[in-house]
Formats: sequence, structure tokens, C-alpha cells
Amino acid sequence: MNFRNAMKKADYRIFREEIAHDDVVRFISENRIERIPAVLNVEGKRVATNFISTRELLCKYLGISVDNLAKFLADVNKTGSIEEIKSDYIELPNLKELPVPKYFEGDAGRYITAGIIVTGTGNDHRSYNASFHRLLVLDNRRMAARLVPPRHTYLRWKNAIEKGEDLEIAISIAPHPIFMFASATRVGDGEEYGYAASLMGRLEVADVDGIMVPDSEVVIRGRITEKMVKEGPFIDITGTYDRVREAPVIEVDAIYAKEDFYFYSITPAGYEHQILMGIPHEPEIYRAVSRVCRVKNVVMTAGGRHYLHAVVQIEKITDGDGKNAILAAFSAHPSLKHVIVVDCDIDIYSTEDVEYAIATRFQADRDLLLITNIRGSSLDPSARDNITAKLGIDATFKGDREKYRRIY
Repeated sequence: MNFRNAMKKADYRIFREEIAHDDVVRFISENRIERIPAVLNVEGKRVATNFISTRELLCKYLGISVDNLAKFLADVNKTGSIEEIKSDYIELPNLKELPVPKYFEGDAGRYITAGIIVTGTGNDHRSYNASFHRLLVLDNRRMAARLVPPRHTYLRWKNAIEKGEDLEIAISIAPHPIFMFASATRVGDGEEYGYAASLMGRLEVADVDGIMVPDSEVVIRGRITEKMVKEGPFIDITGTYDRVREAPVIEVDAIYAKEDFYFYSITPAGYEHQILMGIPHEPEIYRAVSRVCRVKNVVMTAGGRHYLHAVVQIEKITDGDGKNAILAAFSAHPSLKHVIVVDCDIDIYSTEDVEYAIATRFQADRDLLLITNIRGSSLDPSARDNITAKLGIDATFKGDREKYRRIY
């Protein structure tokens, strides 16, 4: 299974009008395709985008219903069939051959936003790690990588540098969307390939200069070095600029691509960015809440950029269940800022229904849980040095259930 197999399941649009590399966001906005899979013509090259921009698309690839997503992901194991295939790549001379966009005027430059850094060697898939990192193109053979401590790629790079070595990497661009989702999910170090294989049924990988890489449209081989440069500014998930940081330099050794390849673009702060960054937290919250009460469903909401806000649906047994669910949700996702807990008769995908629950089942003096001076998301511009306040709303029935029964 690869990206071209996934395209057959997506109702995508093809745009033949040629656009410049710094005109992608405007084109997407003017054509109102923020949530629609599309193939764009960027300076004569094919650029795919939005193939995992809705939960409906993700569920179509997985073959499940939207209502079952959180539970399905919470129950998935991290083992599956991994098969080695022959690669059919041609070599490109340098990064100039890739249609890398510059998304917004204030960006530091052109960014690869859908680059999945793969680290590991040999045939044992348990040695591999795969995760998204934004990549600032510096010149034809170098990029700067945003590595986040203490996540796995950062730790592997740090360990290599301490040994006086560069970290050998491959960068996968446009694998199957489910592999993209698996790479965005925080599982244990070395579990990404097994997790992806479980979701896909079978993961196909090819040996690219000593690194087993998922079947992808483009693969960049290189090394993360000890050299550091300024990286940023760049738009993050909240639609605001992230600060400039020091970032390590990637030296590019080779670039491989399929004939007539598709490059892949994830619009910063767009729906696809939000889906990939936020939905992987739904099963984490689901599992945590299931340990303290009967959880039915979890959804990260669009208003919170699918990252900062969640609605948790429970089958309530006692009046303490709502607040226990709130605390469990915050423990599962440290960047979560606001959470609302509702009953089984509330449609958690409807903001109107959730607001109805708050209007009829919530009293601020008894059902609100406020936690102050706690670590939150570094991406929240209202936080101070990552310190924030968190708010939980228990919008479940209290006492006599009958008086809450909805007649109309």
C-alpha cells in the first residue's frame, strides 16, 4: 500500500493551472479546498495536499466508521506484517528539483512540511523511528530540522553527536496517509513501523542506502549534523508564528523519487496539520478515561485546533465520574487546555449539542474544575513560559436522571 493506492479512495481534484511556490496558500483558499484532497501544479511539478484533512478521510482509509475512531485506535496493537519490496526510484540532483512551497510571507524560507524523518538501520523494524519534522531549505544540499526535546529523533541525534557522529536519516515524503498518521502518533521508540503495519494491514518498505523506508513518492537520504543555524519564524498549529530557535543542519547525500512523482504539502495550521497533530491524542485520552469511568467516545474539537480542546463522552454511573474523566483527560494530553465531559445522549460532533449540555447540566459553582499554574502547550500564545490555567466542565446530569431526559 502506498500513496497512489490511497489516492484511489479519495475524491480528489486536479488543478492544471500553474502556480508559484509562494502562491500555494492563496490558491487553496481562493478555490475553497482547505479540506478537499487536491493535486496542484506548482511550477510544473505535482503537489498533493489534504489527503488526510478530515477524520472522514482517515476513517475511509482505515475502513471504519467515524464514531468508532477513538475506540478503534485505543485498541490497536503495535505489531503487524512488514514486507520488503524493491524500490523503483530515480535520483534527483538536488533539492531544487522539489517544488517546496514558501507558505506565508513572514516565513524564514521554503519549508518541507510533510517530511517524515526515519532513523534506524538493518532489517529489524523495531530499531526504526519515524516522526514529522518541519524542514527549512537552506540551499540545494542543506536543510534545518526542527527537533523537539526530549522526543525520540532528538534523543537519537543527541546520542550520535555525543559519540562524535552524524545521525543517518531518510526523509519519507508522500507515503500512504495511514503511515503519515502513524508517524504523527506518539508511540514508544521503535514502535512506529509495527503500529503503521497494524493500521494498514501490511507495511511495505524498501532499502534506500541502508535504511528501510516506507514506500514513498520521494526519499531524501542524509545526515543530521552537529552544525546549528537559526530556524524560523514559521506558522504553527494555532496560526500564529512560532519563535526562532537554533536547529541542527541536515546534509543531503542523495534524493530519490518515483517517475513523475507527487510531492506532498501540509499547509501549516490547516486542517490536515490539525488532524495529524490532534487526533492521535484521542485514543490516549480514551484509554486514560476508561481507567476511571465508562468512556464512550472522545473528540478533539475544531475550535481548539484539534489540539487544545476535547469533548469526552461517558456513561455516567456516579456524580464523581465527570470530574474524574476531566482529570484523566488532562493527564493523558499535557497540552490539553479545556475539556468538556458530556453524557451518552449528547452528540459530541455537534457544537450545538455540546453547548446544550453546558446550558442544561452545568453549574459553574459546582461543576467547574480549574487548575492554575500548570504546564501547558508551548504553542498557546496566551501562556507565559508554557505555564497556563486549565478548565474542565462537567456537563453531565446530576442526581435524578429523569429530569434531564430530552423530550424534544
